[in-house]
Amino acid sequence: MTMQSSSARERFSRGVAVVTGAAAGIGEGLARHLSSLGMTVVVSDIDGDRAAKVADEIVAAGGTAKACAVDVADPDAVDAMASEIFGRHGSVELLVNNAGIESAGLLWEIDRERWRRLMQINVDGVFYCLRSFIPRMIAAGSPSCIANLSSVGGLNAVAVQSPYIVSKHAVLAMTECLHQDLAIVGAPIQVSAVIPHSIRSEIFLAAQREAPTGNPTANAVFAAMQRDNVEKGLDPLLAAEHMIEQIARGEFWIHSDDDLCIAAMHRRGQQLLDLAAPADPHAMLTRMGITVEHGA
Repeated sequence: MTMQSSSARERFSRGVAVVTGAAAGIGEGLARHLSSLGMTVVVSDIDGDRAAKVADEIVAAGGTAKACAVDVADPDAVDAMASEIFGRHGSVELLVNNAGIESAGLLWEIDRERWRRLMQINVDGVFYCLRSFIPRMIAAGSPSCIANLSSVGGLNAVAVQSPYIVSKHAVLAMTECLHQDLAIVGAPIQVSAVIPHSIRSEIFLAAQREAPTGNPTANAVFAAMQRDNVEKGLDPLLAAEHMIEQIARGEFWIHSDDDLCIAAMHRRGQQLLDLAAPADPHAMLTRMGITVEHGA
């Protein structure tokens, strides 16, 4: 651990944390780090077996954790999870809405069912968790925090991954609106918008496995992104430590990589100030070493 974890150790050394999509990738890193700080962690994921494995490993390492197999796209299952957690513990000090999936392809080629499924998980899933947990948090009356994971993709437009980009813009807007709504009622609930850059995970592999596309450019982009994710992506535990420290300090904007994430925010701000069109995607493709035939 680094010295930067002092605020996190003070604020998150006790209480209950619920992390969705916590069986792998960013969510797993967050769950493991929060446990190491002293929190009781609910490892929530649609993959119950992997969630149980993570929870068991946390317990074996001396932490306190419980697995919860939940599809966040199912509002009744989410509400049952919230009811069970509050019934057992009485409060939740930190809710991290992390569950999400990716999808590749040109916008008009995206399968309708994949579009619907992605929005149900990435957008509706966040809403269902907020709708189930916030009234119970308010009733508990103790200071708490909600962190919603958007993405650098929630700040910009990116070719051949429109469903994910749309969903992350929606999560960011939802988070900003939530911040304002909670201020109106004076609830002691902090809201943070998490803007991760590249953190090692299997999200691109899962997308290609679950919703393969025949578009060669999309496949090349996702292959390059997966390669870069493995070679340059942050370790999930180190990224979690950095992000949780920012949350503990009460910040709204949370970054996994300060320089890269802030640069992305500045580019978006400048684009809006200049009333400029979205960036030419060919520059991105060139950086990735991808050549596109006209009409591909």
